[in-house]
Amino acid sequence: MEAERRGSGAQIADDIQRLGGVQRRSTTLSRIERRGGIGGQTGSGVWAAPNVGTGGGIASPLTEADYTKREYWPDGILSSDGLFNMPALKTLVMTDNDGASVTVNFAKPVTPAKVP
Repeated sequence: MEAERRGSGAQIADDIQRLGGVQRRSTTLSRIERRGGIGGQTGSGVWAAPNVGTGGGIASPLTEADYTKREYWPDGILSSDGLFNMPALKTLVMTDNDGASVTVNFAKPVTPAKVP
């Protein structure tokens, strides 16, 4: 009995099938006609130059051409001690190295908490 318990994987599978009442049917695969091999071929391709400069992004350096296009937040930004009210940029228009316009939009400043 011990030898039967230590049987090989195939023997265990046979035992399980015998207990289940399912008998193995040996079938053969259907024959498929043999086809000829694919002959050798020469590959060909067409080289295309890479697209340079069309990937988007900003060409450095950025230059501000006209400072009068700057926009400021109406309330500015208040210093933490409340003594000074400084201008706060809202929009800054610049030109990149390729001549494209770049607009930088700044968030509205948050009023700082008062110092006790």
